[in-house]
Amino acid sequence: MALVRHRKSPGRRFMDTSILNTLSRIAPDLMDEMELRALILERVAVLEPIGRRALAARLHVAEREVRAAAEALKRAGCLTQSASGMELTEQGKNLVEAARVISGGRRALATMELALARKLTVERVCVVRGDSDIDSSVMTEVARAAARQIRYLLQDAHVLAVTGGRTIALTGEALEVAAPLDITVVPAQGGMGEGVNTQANTQAERFAQRLGGYHRLLHLPDGLSGAAADELASLPQVREALELMRHADVVFYGIGRAMDVAKRRGLSVAEREALEREGAVAEALGFYFDAQGRVVGQGASLAFRPEDIGHRNRAAAVAAGRAKAEAIVAVCAHHPHRLLVTDEGAALRMMQLLRM
Repeated sequence: MALVRHRKSPGRRFMDTSILNTLSRIAPDLMDEMELRALILERVAVLEPIGRRALAARLHVAEREVRAAAEALKRAGCLTQSASGMELTEQGKNLVEAARVISGGRRALATMELALARKLTVERVCVVRGDSDIDSSVMTEVARAAARQIRYLLQDAHVLAVTGGRTIALTGEALEVAAPLDITVVPAQGGMGEGVNTQANTQAERFAQRLGGYHRLLHLPDGLSGAAADELASLPQVREALELMRHADVVFYGIGRAMDVAKRRGLSVAEREALEREGAVAEALGFYFDAQGRVVGQGASLAFRPEDIGHRNRAAAVAAGRAKAEAIVAVCAHHPHRLLVTDEGAALRMMQLLRM
């Protein structure tokens, strides 16, 4: 479909934006690609000639994504590629003004991503349009974005540890089957205490199937401590899985609100009140965190220590919805992460909490 230029017609420009908003709701996955191509057209118009790697760095987008989008634009007759870099064709130049309208949303999200990445000290923040607390379909898009990003993070990894939870489960379902990876997937938590479909064991198996790798299971309740944990950890079938977990290259997990998770896991009223007194606002990897990122309460893990997060592994987190903003900040602002995938509702609230 050809895009028509309208230089001085505010009414028509508004209508174009309205159409884009409608398209973003009925085909959000297509809008992501359309916005990226439009953004590339717009930036090449300003910076030409420019190489794909240099453009990827300026846009804070993976080079492979820029390469794929640029190839599509080249096939459409909008770009040329030479040793000096990418340049627009006449057809591409005629589309620049319309591209600015389309890429506006992407630019706003990209600005937000970069600002949050700097403030949280997260290498890559990916923000999806919308608020999953208001529109449940946004969570599906968050999972799709997480599935795309996690594949990129796994390129030179050998062991992936994944937690349970609904968002992780949706991400596993969203993973596209592609060239198999030589990777072993293990649960990052014990395999009991959650619904079967969202247990960490189930997710480890699902991720392995989608990635074309292998998996190991761990049939233990999370949160064990003392003599019981030591005794169970000494069993050969448990010890092997725990060693893989401890030496995982990438740990991919969800972040929850402390009281929501505590209630779901069946903590007693007294235990939940104790967590509240300690200021618990977040839960991740079996630990409860206060707003300053300190571990509080009785959270425990057989495989990880809080100080391991982001230091002994590449930490990748996914969480969405405005209500989870405080929990995300509590974990990500105090522990180094390679990746955070969230939505616009949570991102905007995080910026308020961080006084950005």
